[in-house]
Amino acid sequence: MKINFKTVFSSIISIFILLGCYFLIKNIPYFTPPVILVIEYTSYVILGLGIALSIRFNQGRVFLITLLLILSELFLNYYLELSRNNSTFSQDLYSLMCLLIPLNIFTILHLKERGLFSFWGKIRITLLLIELFVIYKIAISNNSSIQKVLNYQFINLPLERTIINQTALAIFLFTLIYFIIKGYVKNSVFEVRLVWVIISIITALYFINDEISFSIFLSSAGIMLIISIIEDSYSMAYLDELTGIPSRRSLRENLMKLGNKYVIAMIDIDFFKKFNDKHGHDVGDDVLKLVASNLVKVTGGGKAFRYGGEEFTILFPGKSMNDVLPHLEKLREQISKSGYTRKLSKAQSSKSKRENLSQLFVTISIGVCEKNSTYKNSSDVIKGADKALYRAKKKGRNCVSK
Repeated sequence: MKINFKTVFSSIISIFILLGCYFLIKNIPYFTPPVILVIEYTSYVILGLGIALSIRFNQGRVFLITLLLILSELFLNYYLELSRNNSTFSQDLYSLMCLLIPLNIFTILHLKERGLFSFWGKIRITLLLIELFVIYKIAISNNSSIQKVLNYQFINLPLERTIINQTALAIFLFTLIYFIIKGYVKNSVFEVRLVWVIISIITALYFINDEISFSIFLSSAGIMLIISIIEDSYSMAYLDELTGIPSRRSLRENLMKLGNKYVIAMIDIDFFKKFNDKHGHDVGDDVLKLVASNLVKVTGGGKAFRYGGEEFTILFPGKSMNDVLPHLEKLREQISKSGYTRKLSKAQSSKSKRENLSQLFVTISIGVCEKNSTYKNSSDVIKGADKALYRAKKKGRNCVSK
């Protein structure tokens, strides 16, 4: 299992947010009444901002989770009012909400992005509202059988202070473990962020009878979701969706940061169109991912970008031509030896009477150019690298040309 920097950094940020909540709660006695009043309603502001941002950036799953939290807070604050008059009604409402939140977050995670206000988006929002209405109706029914199920104890736990029922705790625990496994094993930053969102929600529910603490920890969940929106928006803007490496937009920004000494390499996959036509676009996409995964490992201080189609670019800031050529030769050789394993169809497999696997190999051509008196700016250097790439193609491909 390989944990990447993004998942670790995401966890560190979330831990600092939770620690900030803890120290904020510790200092509540020192705050003036107006400040405390602001803190009580901060969660609504933060979750409202999360809803606005998720609509702006078309983040359907985050929108549904944030909507769930803000509606749940409204219901649970209603619970606090009810607890003063009807303890059975309020306890049932709270227990049902504790079940609703983790089950919905788990379900939302597995939904595909289909737009916020498309047909499917409206159905999802409607179903969420129906769930809340059904929970309200169940709570006011004051059914003894439902109360028995909600308060059923599987094991005796030394947690007398908690009012979260064991069924809800079990669902929260299962959801948390699932997100941990999926997030850290598959290096999915969104699931890692949801791990800490769940922890924030559990903590908020634990402090349901303390309005300030409840609001603060729900605010932390909202902040984490907002960070997730920002991270996803950055990825869509600056990372290539297919290969996961920086896109052409990111390349343009990096070109503006270059100094007076640098080298640019333009890379093209040899015969990619014929390869794509022969084996299909799905295999072609996998090959692009394979090449990109090798390009990001380039040594010598280079940074890889997807330029477009089957073309890639590598920047070498502060380097000369002689500095980078050995590293590009090493990269070219590495890719030529990196075979892509594809599964054959049943017909192909039976005809060949071999294992149901086939190795495909691709090569790349590289054109290199450095900034000098002839190529004075980045656009000139890119044009020079393109000309060198054309020469590499004329030489027979699978080579580096300068």
